[in-house]
Amino acid sequence: MSASESGLPPIPPNITHITAPILLGILWNWCLYGTLVVQLYVYSYNFPDDTRPFKLLVYGIFLIETLQTALSGADVYYWFISGYGNLNHLASPYAMSFDIPVIGAVVSLSVQFFFVYRIWVLSGKTSWWLCLIICLSSIVGAIAAFTGGIYTHIHSRFASGNLLTVLANIWLIGNTLSDLLIASAMIYHLQKRRRDLGGLIGDHALLRIVRVVVESNILTTTVSIVSLLMVVIFPGEAYYICPKIIL
Repeated sequence: MSASESGLPPIPPNITHITAPILLGILWNWCLYGTLVVQLYVYSYNFPDDTRPFKLLVYGIFLIETLQTALSGADVYYWFISGYGNLNHLASPYAMSFDIPVIGAVVSLSVQFFFVYRIWVLSGKTSWWLCLIICLSSIVGAIAAFTGGIYTHIHSRFASGNLLTVLANIWLIGNTLSDLLIASAMIYHLQKRRRDLGGLIGDHALLRIVRVVVESNILTTTVSIVSLLMVVIFPGEAYYICPKIIL
């Protein structure tokens, strides 16, 4: 039976442009969730005496990421299993209006604020102006993400138009700018601390800290830049959703 005979809208020829970024992004997100579980175990094993605020931050983010992973599974079931071949299902955001922009903004904001605190401490509280810029950029991006999620949920469909495009661009630019500034500042201050204190405490330990921070920040920044470039290079397409889901 054809789509027209069943009363369903016909499947467009560019259907892969719509489905592939979402499905690939969710699959990669599930893979990285396994990595997150291992990281949580490593943290719990190596830092049992960490302060309560840091523990609350780590375990809180893990619980939020777990919720996001579960909701993305519900999205996949709704779009590609129970709604297989039904474009009405695919046009509905279902839980994605919450699990990607809203939860993603909460996690990004929490992590970015944590790094802002680290920059503030490492700089001896002299880089307050940089911390302020990063906070403002992160907050603006989070507000845009929240607004876009609410807007999509109210319309109950994947909305399009100038407003949503502007909100998506603000969200991506805000996140990318914050990640770039955080990565640059952490590299600078950790290298400076290594030069200043390398002879007093274990230089190897400092080098390991620098390497871990640099690798994690560069990875996050690279994915943010890729998301932003996809919006610029492929306007009107949903390709940017794939790396954004991974973040």
